Amino acid sequence: MQVADLERLLSQSRLATYFQLFPNDNQKAIEYYQLNTQIAESLYPLLSNLEIVLRNAIHNSFSIHFKNSNWYAQVNYPELQDQINIAKSKIIASKNQITIDKLVSELTLGFWTSLFNKNYAKDYWKPLMYAFPLLGKQQKHRNVIAFKLNNIRKFRNRIFHYEPICNDLNILSINHANILEVLQWINSDIVIWTKQIDRFDNLYKQASTMIAQK
Repeated sequence: MQVADLERLLSQSRLATYFQLFPNDNQKAIEYYQLNTQIAESLYPLLSNLEIVLRNAIHNSFSIHFKNSNWYAQVNYPELQDQINIAKSKIIASKNQITIDKLVSELTLGFWTSLFNKNYAKDYWKPLMYAFPLLGKQQKHRNVIAFKLNNIRKFRNRIFHYEPICNDLNILSINHANILEVLQWINSDIVIWTKQIDRFDNLYKQASTMIAQK
């Protein structure tokens, strides 16, 4: 496909990052754009497992701590309650009954990661801490966990909005490692299981080779 056609279909601004990486070879730039898409695709299983495992771990920990699986009814922060109400509205709009399982899955990753914010620490830090049974005592610092989870959330959003993630391979590698690390904090077996379908390493090597040879 001609570069001019791709610029028209995908937009010059979208391809600009890749042309800047390969200023003397438009064809390589397009190949790298395709590789960026493949790498983003390869990260879907990791991000999917992380989001599902994280929200279930938090929900289970909160249910034990508050002695009620419907701990949502005890949320006293308006901004969190707003997100819960939005999730309930979406469930109702889809003509489904509101259940705990549906509410857990409907709440966004942004909701779950926001629970680690400093202003919620008094009420939520203790049960959040126990959501990570394999996290060492010296690592159990709310700000450290919050920082890592928020970076993963931002990385996830870049992927889901089809933005470049391969323009800095060092940051890309760190984000991949962070996802596996957070899963490891929760359950080591889920890391092994996730790695069975993780194609990231091979694609990352391709990206590294292309950058090294440009």
